[in-house]
Amino acid sequence: MDVARRSLATVEEYIGEFRAVVLSGPRQSGKTTLLEQLRQHQQGVGVEMSNRTFDDATELSAAIGDPKTYVEQLRAPTAVDEFQRAGEPFLLSVKMRLDKDRSRGQLVLAGSTSFLTSKKVADSLAGRVGIVELWPFSVGEATGHQERFIDRAFHKPDQFHQLTYQHLSRADVAELIVRGGFPEPQEMSTRARTNWFRSYLATIATKDVIEEVGEVRKLAEFRRVLELVMARTAYEANAAAIASDAGIHPTTVAQHVELLRNLMVVHELPAWASSATTKAKRHPKRYAVDTGLAASVLGTDVARLSDVRSPLFGQLLETFVINELAKQRTWAETEVRLHHFRDRDGAEIDALLVGQGEQLVGIEVKSSASAVVSDARHLASFRDRVGERFVHGFVIYLGDRVVGLGPRLTAVPLSSLWAI
Repeated sequence: MDVARRSLATVEEYIGEFRAVVLSGPRQSGKTTLLEQLRQHQQGVGVEMSNRTFDDATELSAAIGDPKTYVEQLRAPTAVDEFQRAGEPFLLSVKMRLDKDRSRGQLVLAGSTSFLTSKKVADSLAGRVGIVELWPFSVGEATGHQERFIDRAFHKPDQFHQLTYQHLSRADVAELIVRGGFPEPQEMSTRARTNWFRSYLATIATKDVIEEVGEVRKLAEFRRVLELVMARTAYEANAAAIASDAGIHPTTVAQHVELLRNLMVVHELPAWASSATTKAKRHPKRYAVDTGLAASVLGTDVARLSDVRSPLFGQLLETFVINELAKQRTWAETEVRLHHFRDRDGAEIDALLVGQGEQLVGIEVKSSASAVVSDARHLASFRDRVGERFVHGFVIYLGDRVVGLGPRLTAVPLSSLWAI
């Protein structure tokens, strides 16, 4: 499936601004394809870019055997795929090169783990590299729409009344959830897609774990933790609850969850709080990085999710919306941080987009096809607490119309995320 990735423009921008660029994303999210698109774009403006990969045993052996010489001999610009396979010595050699040569656009390093979460490596490369996150396809990328939800939400919230929205039945939404955003399974049959997700998870739970922990005996408990984490997508992070269900010590659970984060199987939204919300709870919420992957682990499908009685639909819908927002923030012109909010009285806002000057846009996700004023009660309360910093609040629901729910509060269809 040939799709123009929104992140390509950001990578090209950063090549002109930083000495090196790190392209980070889950396995099979399309990094290799993006690097080839980048090479072609660079060639189109007269720049010959070399692409290498550490999936190639010869390249990897050379980089591990003598990382300093290997890095010194890379001509600029060069892209290196799966760079994390060569370990910290390779990155420290990159640091040495970037310290010696301060010219821009020397290297693009693509990796499928959050390798820079290592404090030692992150500190070494701080200020030298620009980091670009590559997620699985957004709906807009897969369908050819340029999503501008975040920019509109902050700067033109009234514009949502003027857009044309796609009608989505519950079955349509279930299909979006189950298909997910990984590029390869997009055009597969249901059976083939199910097999693809099963193989993806098998790879995550074998090769990657052994590389990280070096112990085959931990694979079974890792798989169990993976299943329980997926079952709790859109829940607050709670290692004790997972440990209780899995029969595994909480410390071990925390280690496995950290590995899942580093492998970009899950991600977390930190809690937001300010002096105006002193009762706010400080626990992050955790989400599967892809709803198709989560649905596969949970053993659900389009037919089950289409049933109004489905116990999983709500949390997978919330995961879907949060992931679409997380993808869009990587290319939105408005720079935002993504948080959630929950206070000790039980008031909860699924997502807070925090812009410059701590301006706030609140997002609630509802799985019903109708929207009423009470759906925005937590947004209204939050609006009144934080005052003018609150730009607008949106209830994203499964209906077709834009509905006013009060001052600076609006219900918008799910398809507003990619409406044009």
